[in-house]
Amino acid sequence: MFEVAIIGGGVIGSNILNSLTRRGISCVLIEKNNDVGAEVTKANSGLIHAGFDCKPDTLKAKFNVGGNKLIERLAKELDIPYKQIGALVVGNDLRKLNELKDRGDQNGVKELSILNAEELHALEPNLSKDIKFGLLAKTAGIISPYLFTVALCEEAILNGAVVKRNFDVALVERKKDKSFVIYSRKNTKIEAKQIVNCCGASYNKVAELLNAEKYPVSFRRGEYYVLDNTCSNIVSHTIFPLPDENSKGVLVTPTIDGNILVGPTSTPSDTNPKTTEDGLNEISQKAQSLIVGLPLSKNIRVFAGVRTISGEDFVVEKSKLQTGIINIAGICSPGLSSSPAIAEYVVELLGYEKTPLLKKLIRRKNIVSLKNKSIEEQNKLIKQNPDYGKIVCKCEMVSLAEIKSALTSPLPALSVDAVKRRVRAGMGRCQGGFCLSKVIEEIAKIHKTPLTSVQKENIGSEILSCTIRPQRKVKNGK
Repeated sequence: MFEVAIIGGGVIGSNILNSLTRRGISCVLIEKNNDVGAEVTKANSGLIHAGFDCKPDTLKAKFNVGGNKLIERLAKELDIPYKQIGALVVGNDLRKLNELKDRGDQNGVKELSILNAEELHALEPNLSKDIKFGLLAKTAGIISPYLFTVALCEEAILNGAVVKRNFDVALVERKKDKSFVIYSRKNTKIEAKQIVNCCGASYNKVAELLNAEKYPVSFRRGEYYVLDNTCSNIVSHTIFPLPDENSKGVLVTPTIDGNILVGPTSTPSDTNPKTTEDGLNEISQKAQSLIVGLPLSKNIRVFAGVRTISGEDFVVEKSKLQTGIINIAGICSPGLSSSPAIAEYVVELLGYEKTPLLKKLIRRKNIVSLKNKSIEEQNKLIKQNPDYGKIVCKCEMVSLAEIKSALTSPLPALSVDAVKRRVRAGMGRCQGGFCLSKVIEEIAKIHKTPLTSVQKENIGSEILSCTIRPQRKVKNGK
């Protein structure tokens, strides 16, 4: 029996798993998909917000500022890239910018300053000349949301945690000793003393199974453009317009991997993360009013994510209806930035705040990438492992060695998209046009599964439908 079962393998659940495991608490993460971070988290903009936008004295403000302070050290411990590039909110309403700064000051955000036109355009030369003022938040940063989630789980697994994927919760029973038995649709079961419900859009579905509190939930869809990495010098900070009541607005930002991200929209929606002509046109109009000559024609992908909203603040609480249950609902922006602080708070709610950290923690190591290495460094890697000399993804310079590492890591990739999130094969200009077949082949080989069983993402997304003819054996080179 586990001490804690965490239902929902997004960035929130993965942070909670990691925080508990670092204290030696026996815990399991339950995820219905075949990978963690495969829903809301994967479509996140990857921004670590400073915390000036949140209404003071809310959980959003508390956790955003707290999470921002934790993220740099945590990224270093997990061996994943993080950059504190700073953010700029730009516009011509100086009063509103000062109100944002005052709000940030109340929230405890450090290094906030108002810039005039000269200072602003010295930092960002491609900014529209019509923009006269800006609020600079130096503590804002960027990270890969899906690699962050994977890394949190991998470290937890190395230190004794369990991650159960493809486990769709169907039934929860309460035993006489007040512990829980959690059943999947396949009738496999997990037993735990306490449960954390942090499964995003499916929160109410699980809450009903737990006989815990349910909350009114709404959804907003955000659409994005991803620009080719040849556009990386367009901006050096995350650029926001002045926010409105629904969102922080259409932004332009570098990503941790060298692309430029433009978006999102904020449209009332169902849970379908679709892109629309109207949404993309809205992004184009608003973003090009911020940045002169923004090359949207160099986009290599468009995508959408759906955020879950429950009222004006996060819900992070002990259930009042059932003992041993923690409710986490409505985690929209700034959820990624807040996730480490939410995890620490949940540790307290579960009663483990006085449990010391493990003295000997096994650290995970990121997969060594060939990209951005010098010729000498590349040759050294190839000498150590010849698979580094076999390039699978030419756009992102991903080697066969990296693909194999993603498929044999502590939390091995099980699908094409899971490989993509770990080592970026298929995330470049051709979007997998050249490397897809080799990635499928390696997944089938390492996981000992037929080629026709390899999935793009989850069950039902198999890429190949059949084999036309058996592979011919080659003899004597003919």
